[in-house]
Amino acid sequence: METGYILINLKPGQKKPFLQNIKKINGVTEARLVLGNWDAIAKIQAENIQELEKIYLNEIDKIPNITQARLHIVACPRTRK
Repeated sequence: METGYILINLKPGQKKPFLQNIKKINGVTEARLVLGNWDAIAKIQAENIQELEKIYLNEIDKIPNITQARLHIVACPRTRK
């Protein structure tokens, strides 16, 4: 199982609709609003890195009102044991 975290910036006033949309996506295990340089963070999980990329590119990156998003894949799966 591979894990990725997506850092997301949103247009003003779009946090609640964003959370409603992202939580419907298969593979999203958690989504939270945060304070700081980013507006939200989402945790995604899939069987392999290619599936993580598909979730990000085909589903999450197409959610309306996202101004910027970055996928960060958890490094070195051996350390998660």
